[in-house]
Amino acid sequence: MGKITCLEEGFAEVQTLVSCCPGLEHFALKKLEKVVKELELKAKICKEWEELKIKEHELKEMIELKKEILDLKLHKELEEIKCKREACEAHLHEELEEFKEKAEFIGHAINPIEKIKRGFQEFKIHFEEKKEYYEKLAECHKPKFLIFSDCDSRVDPCKILNLELGEAIVVRNVGCLVAAYGQEGTCPSAHAAIEYAVKELKVEHILVIRHTKCDAIQSLMKAHHGENEHFSNWLKIGEHTCKQVKEVHSSKSFEEQCTVCEKECLNLSMQNLLTYPFVKEAVAAKKISIHAGYYDMHSCAFDHWSLDFNYTEIRNYH
Repeated sequence: MGKITCLEEGFAEVQTLVSCCPGLEHFALKKLEKVVKELELKAKICKEWEELKIKEHELKEMIELKKEILDLKLHKELEEIKCKREACEAHLHEELEEFKEKAEFIGHAINPIEKIKRGFQEFKIHFEEKKEYYEKLAECHKPKFLIFSDCDSRVDPCKILNLELGEAIVVRNVGCLVAAYGQEGTCPSAHAAIEYAVKELKVEHILVIRHTKCDAIQSLMKAHHGENEHFSNWLKIGEHTCKQVKEVHSSKSFEEQCTVCEKECLNLSMQNLLTYPFVKEAVAAKKISIHAGYYDMHSCAFDHWSLDFNYTEIRNYH
């Protein structure tokens, strides 16, 4: 609309010049050409201005898009840095814990009394947490189990079976052998423990636990006990069983024979328990049950079977 108005005004001005001065047509044409050129220039400027505005809009959109892409890239990089930092912190924590364990192990190796001190301090924390239970336990105890176990340092029956203090009477000896009634001689330690647990404490279960790779059984199978007189005399409890295993399983390897002997000596100990009159009477009255447990130290498996007058049942815990 603006262009047309300017053009009309230009023609009106030329017509006015021509009507006033007919001899001025040449100047009128020149004036008209000038007006046209000015209009073309203005049109060109307007077109370029519009194009610049379009380019400005496009540039703004491009800048916003690049900004969004950059923000996403920065966010992703920050997440990656965060993950790497967390992984690094976790790795450092593991290394620190490992270092602490090694330092503690070395410290205990240098000063084992410190191990005992710290162990009791940790137990005291546990004691305070279950103070009511331990206060009642201090007054009396009514364990349900009498457990016979090897004195091997790698086999703690209460730890393996997760038993609390007060739940079991534990008797530990070399080879986890239970002597028959009267077989112990003039100082029957195991006899006294069995009598106390069965008659006084009225335990409900007797459990005999053996483990794999038993040094005592291997020594018994090799028939070589060194110069340890008392050790040798004690192992005589299982000599007959050992001899039978060698005869029946002569085709098996020494290691396989030891495994069989370990289990058969468990059965021997259960049978020897029945030679105690008060135990046999309690079993017959179904007041006590006798069990065997075989602990595999490598696979952490526990085989369990029970002795009864009628049957033997085997259970496996893996």
